[in-house]
Amino acid sequence: MGELLFFSFLKVEFVLKAFLRLSLGLCISSMFLSCSSTPVIPEGKNVTVSRDEAKKSCQELGRVTGRTITAKPNLEAAVEDMKKEAALKGANYIRMETASGLQSAVAGTAYFCQ
Repeated sequence: MGELLFFSFLKVEFVLKAFLRLSLGLCISSMFLSCSSTPVIPEGKNVTVSRDEAKKSCQELGRVTGRTITAKPNLEAAVEDMKKEAALKGANYIRMETASGLQSAVAGTAYFCQ
């Protein structure tokens, strides 16, 4: 009976050690994977906004809009929202065409320029 308990204890110890090794490996792997520098959602920081026409070589990607929902309207926040939408479409240039009178919404056309 004592010998059976000893072997049961060894099995439990083996399983626990294997579990701890696996857990440690997963933790270390997730640490390295979480340090990735590529954003999942494109940022608008590489998108230029202008009221000038896009160059002839630019490809039109469609209409984009930006809005801000705050107590105090903020044109800059609306433009940033529009830039994010354009980045999601793969654009790097926006021809801004309209801004609301309250400065809470903007609209334009997104382009990809070489």
